[in-house]
Amino acid sequence: MSTVQHELSTTDSMRTVAPAQHYSTIVKFIKTIAKEAPNTTPTSVEIFSNGGQWYCLVRRGDETTKPMGPYTKLQAERIQDARRMLIAKRGTSRLVFE
Repeated sequence: MSTVQHELSTTDSMRTVAPAQHYSTIVKFIKTIAKEAPNTTPTSVEIFSNGGQWYCLVRRGDETTKPMGPYTKLQAERIQDARRMLIAKRGTSRLVFE
């Protein structure tokens, strides 16, 4: 029996109780910030036009996200509605503000 076959046969009989979870430092940092981020500050999802192209951004107090786009006006309105629903459901803790 080769070494690989032997390793496969021995690992078949072992079962893991739960999958190992390894998080990078960035993921741990984002989770920590998400727990501490205030969801009480008023938040708005805005669309705006720049040279005929439409963009969508989220504003919380003095902070804003990077504008998403360019879109058509109809696409920007749909994204605005979708982002509003996600913010209402999850809050702003997962958004990255500049």
